[in-house]
Parts: sequence; structure tokens; C-alpha cells
Amino acid sequence: MAQDADRKQALYEQLCAMPTVDAHEHLHPEPMRTGRQVDIFLLFHQYLVVDLESAGMDPEAANALGDENVPLDRKWDSIAPYLDLVTSGSVAGPPLAALRRFFDAEALTKDNYAELTGKMRAHNTPGLYERILREACNIDTVLNQNLTMWQTDLFRPILFESSFIGTGTRQSLQDAVAADGLELSPTLQGYVERMEDLLTKRRQEGMVGVKGFATAYEPGDAAAAGPAYQRLIADQARDGDANAVLRYLRDRMYEFCGKLNLVAVLHSGIWAGNWADIETIRPTHVTALACAHRKTRFDLFHAASPQPADAGFLGRSLPNVYLNSCWSHLLSPNLTLQAWDMWLDMMPLNRVMAWGGDYWWAVENVWGALDKVRQMLAELLARRIARGEFTEARALQIARRWMHDNAREVYFLE
Repeated sequence: MAQDADRKQALYEQLCAMPTVDAHEHLHPEPMRTGRQVDIFLLFHQYLVVDLESAGMDPEAANALGDENVPLDRKWDSIAPYLDLVTSGSVAGPPLAALRRFFDAEALTKDNYAELTGKMRAHNTPGLYERILREACNIDTVLNQNLTMWQTDLFRPILFESSFIGTGTRQSLQDAVAADGLELSPTLQGYVERMEDLLTKRRQEGMVGVKGFATAYEPGDAAAAGPAYQRLIADQARDGDANAVLRYLRDRMYEFCGKLNLVAVLHSGIWAGNWADIETIRPTHVTALACAHRKTRFDLFHAASPQPADAGFLGRSLPNVYLNSCWSHLLSPNLTLQAWDMWLDMMPLNRVMAWGGDYWWAVENVWGALDKVRQMLAELLARRIARGEFTEARALQIARRWMHDNAREVYFLE
């Protein structure tokens, strides 16, 4: 047992020294973050809100944890009855780890929330992302989605599909092309041409992917979409017109992504909030889509939750589908470990990206998420070494691929 623990620790230390790619974030530009009057409760916002609401906290009060205009004492009074109920859950792990790493505290308490807020504000200064992401985390690339093309030598942007195909309304289509100073085309084919020009321009500007959702695939029908588009832009849409236009545009967008070496990103498995139906974004919905667009690469986000075996067989049998464990390791480290263990057996080593923090504002939590991933991967690889399945050198080769090389290769960053 002592030998196994030593092996795991040695692997963990080598993983910490290894550069990594953060394969999914929503981080806002640093000036927006450093321009906020942040407080320590921001670390306990976002995903922990779901757990707090499930524990009984008022939803409005839970969401107010991220509002800098709400007094600190009110935030503490609202979260205090529920904090102990959620801190054993895995989503609470990153904020607690961030407290230890950056603010020298083991827990959030009535006696320290004001002091911790002072420390957080003191370090919320220009250079914050460099200090946390590059220096503390050893991240060399962040695949980022914050609704803009903001980028640096660290951040590479991914835009949502609505930036190109709208959301099924005349205004959303107009907004998509207006971003490039264009007018709405009177014909569907004209809109497609402008969409392709916009995708090309964004690719040249540095965009690396387009994000959508793993909903059930319905092939686009040009014969139905053409008249539907005409009615849509004339504000005379009938039932089904929006869907017909979206299906057709989405198909054309995915096909063009393949020509531009843009990755099609698909949110799968589970939604972020409460009251959502996970059946609507099952990983297996991707099968027909990937087969229809075989020259396009698909990055299946959150692939380890909650159907990791299904995702594994997709990664094995569809050469253009890659599995991304981002956020899954926050939801359930045990389920993600099971997924990784299966995937090692099921597919080549270049099919998996192990992690992504998936945060909007709390950049400190990225360190906590990454530290947990490194511990998890070290545990899995140490077990495999102990069983005699491969050497430590082979284990580190796998780790390097899953933590760094695969993401850069899949997104054409090499």
C-alpha cells in the first residue's frame, strides 16, 4: 500500500510539472474580472448553486452569491444553513481547494468571509490570469467560450453556433450577419454564402471551433428550408419554419467547419441547471450527425457524464468524434475515473481530452479543478502500473496525451 501511495504521489508531481491544455472554459476577459468588486462568495457561485438549491436554499439567494452589490453579511446568512450540506460534494472541491491555495484558509466561515474577501480583492489585479493559469496551473492553452472573439497567446476562442445560424428568428439571423456589417440576404442560398464568409473570417481571426448541442440529429432539407426562410425573414413564419431553417443551416455549417479545420463542439450528457431533461442531449445522438459529416471533427463535451460507456463506444467507432471530460470531473470524480478506465481499454490514446474547468468568473477555481484531475489521473495510472499493464514511462506518455497533446492536435494547434 505504501508503495502504491508513493507511486501515485510521484505521478502526481510529474503531472504538475507537465504543461496542460484547459480544454474548456467560459472565462471573461481579464479586464472584466479585475474590474469587478469581487468577494469570496464568487468562488461558491455558478455550479455550486445547483447543489445549494437542491439542499433547500432559496434560488434567488443562491444566485445572488455572484452579485457584488449584495452585502457580504446577507450572503453569509443565506448560505450558512446549507454550506455543510454541500461541501462533501465534488462541485465544492475546487472552491475549497482555491481557498487553501490562494487565501490560506481551510473553509469558509462566519469569522473569515470578510477577511477572505479582502485577500481576494487584493489579488484581483492585472496579471491575475497569468499568475493563476500559467504560473500556478502550468496551462499553456485555454479553449475558451465567452460569446466573444477575445483572445491572447493563452486563450483561443470558440463561438456558439448562434453567431452563425441564429436561433430561428429573423432578428437572430440579422444579428449574425450584422456582426460583419452585412445585411440579411433575401434568399437562403445568399445567407449560406454570407455564413460561410463569416466562418472563414472568424477562422482567420483565430477561432478554433463552433459550439452546439448533442440533440437528436435531423438532416437539413433544402426544399423545405428555402420557403421557410422566406417566410421567416418576412415575419410570416409558420409552425416548423424555424426548425427547418436551423436544421439546414446547421448542416451546412458543420460541413463547412470540416473544410476550414474548425472543430464542431457539442455539449452532451447533462445540462448545467436544475429541472433539465438529460435525455435531450444523450451522447448517442451524435452518431447520425458524425456519419453525415465525416470530414468534420466533433469534440463531445462532458463525455464522462452520465453515460460514459455510450460515449466510449462513440469514440471507438466514429473516427471523427473525440471525447472531452471537461466538467465531468467536477460532477463526479468517481464516474469520470470509471470512464477513463473504460476508455483506456476501448480506444486509441489520441481520442480523449481529460479536463476543462468550465468556469465563467472564478478563475481561482480552475486551479482546484485541475489539481483534482491530476490526482485522479495519477490514481488511475498508478493502479494500472501496479497491475503490470504498463510502465511509468508509458503512463506519463498517456498523461501527456490526455492532458495536453490531444487537445492541441484535435484543434489544429500544432
